[in-house]
Amino acid sequence: MGSFFSRFTAQLARFIGRPLMMIICLALAAGSIGAYATQDSLLIDGTNLAINVLTLLFLPILQATQNRDGAALQAKLDELIKVNKEANNQLIGIEDLDEERIEELRPAPVSVTDPHPHDAEPVG
Repeated sequence: MGSFFSRFTAQLARFIGRPLMMIICLALAAGSIGAYATQDSLLIDGTNLAINVLTLLFLPILQATQNRDGAALQAKLDELIKVNKEANNQLIGIEDLDEERIEELRPAPVSVTDPHPHDAEPVG
């Protein structure tokens, strides 16, 4: 179930970030405005409609930005893993795996505290 859900949400996020989704949202917004124009409603209803339409239109824009930023970040991290001799190359591309498999590949925690912090050589 978890694997299906992970794949489903990843595919849904990719779809929502595509230009086709923006076209669908614009069509829905136009349909809503067209239906609203035929009714005799209050100003508050029009404001509500405008807010809902704007929210709907921002969804694919924000998702596309997040998809692009996530892909760029993963490419950069993969490159850093490739050039680091001590890094585990099995971690390249794990963003496409399900959560259980990612947890299996997660390295064991290590202590990052330096027992002699003042003995470090100056940088530069």
